[in-house]
Amino acid sequence: MNTSRFFLAGTLCASLLGVAATPQTTGSQAALVKQSSIIFAGTVSQLAATSFAGVPKSPQTIVVRVDSVLKKPAAVSLKKGDNVTVELKDPSAFQQGLQATFYTEGWIFGSGVAVKELGHEFRSGSGETPKPAVADEKAYQQAQEQISDQELQDRLNKADFVVIGRVTDVHRWNPPKSATTHISEHDPDWHEAVVEVQSVLKGGLVKGKKVIVRFPARNDVAWVHSPRFEKNQQGIFCLNRDQTSGAYSEKVGGRQTTVYTCLGHGDSLPLSDAPRVRALLKN
Repeated sequence: MNTSRFFLAGTLCASLLGVAATPQTTGSQAALVKQSSIIFAGTVSQLAATSFAGVPKSPQTIVVRVDSVLKKPAAVSLKKGDNVTVELKDPSAFQQGLQATFYTEGWIFGSGVAVKELGHEFRSGSGETPKPAVADEKAYQQAQEQISDQELQDRLNKADFVVIGRVTDVHRWNPPKSATTHISEHDPDWHEAVVEVQSVLKGGLVKGKKVIVRFPARNDVAWVHSPRFEKNQQGIFCLNRDQTSGAYSEKVGGRQTTVYTCLGHGDSLPLSDAPRVRALLKN
């Protein structure tokens, strides 16, 4: 991404956060938007409280009623009107009724959502009329588009293959006894998608025109950014040789095939993004 484009992204992020777009702030504010997995605008309804059982209550936890959701993983259920527990960095700055945009990361998921604050920006101040949440949404979307280009450029650069393809089959993967796997509370429940490669945008030729893409099917906080695959799904896939599940090849149609993963946000894209992907690959 060129310098002018990066500056535009920083300017938009600064507009979103209500700060001056100075060289000292643009980079850090853009990083905050990028770092956050859940961003929402809301109104503080309770102090030193939690929104559902299982979340430890403390002076740092507050309950916030969601006014609008600006960013969240697809696996997280969150909408306008929901109550969210937010663990704050500095609770002394908050009082009941305050409106703010919260930049957060996931913490606890159960009958509700609990998050940890990475940063915030009050939507009212000094007697001013509160800024409508829709203004946050528009500024965020503009900033996020620029950041997404930068993130996608990085993912394209790191990918072993970038292909256009169609998913012909999806099944659960049962690791062989010889496979080295690590079991934890965040066990991914590995599944495999057989992808018929229609076009290669980056990388060499694909033997047999089919590849195996291993992905986590479990709806868990550790895998919220990972794409899920369905039969007959078509799209653009950024593939990396599997270094996660512990088994690196499978047989497809009697042919030994290298296994790939597609684990991050932006690694699976709709066909409509093909012009943007091709343009970024040329950079």
